[in-house]
Amino acid sequence: MKSTGKPFANTNKRKWIAILLLLSCTASLVLLATAEPIEQRKVLTNASQIDSLITVTLQDFRIPNSQIRTQTVAIDSVFSRTVYTVRVPSQFSKTSFHLRLHEHVWPYSVQTSGTVQFPERNLRIHLLYNNNVLRSVHLNTDTRLNLSGD
Repeated sequence: MKSTGKPFANTNKRKWIAILLLLSCTASLVLLATAEPIEQRKVLTNASQIDSLITVTLQDFRIPNSQIRTQTVAIDSVFSRTVYTVRVPSQFSKTSFHLRLHEHVWPYSVQTSGTVQFPERNLRIHLLYNNNVLRSVHLNTDTRLNLSGD
């Protein structure tokens, strides 16, 4: 066999690989030690839990009861759905509300799906569990309202 003339080349490569491996393991340990745990999933036992989470979200945004209307809509002979119709001022951040509601229901494996109606910019949020819409929240802009709740 013929010598390449670089007896230490492979040794240097191995040292660099070992150093990089040690650094990546150290970084992984630091991330593992400092990362916050993923929130445990909770069990949804009945639809009234979703009602409570919707109510908490409405309270988070200080929406008075006078601006909230609930109605039950019959889907078929067996199933009905509660629809929350909420009047909000034009300056109200509907996207922030949608995000907060999603954060409240996510641990229960409830998904949110929103659609915006134009030109009014009203937001329809549907809360889905196992691909079934259990609740809907309609955020409707009311130009007579302002953010102070008048």
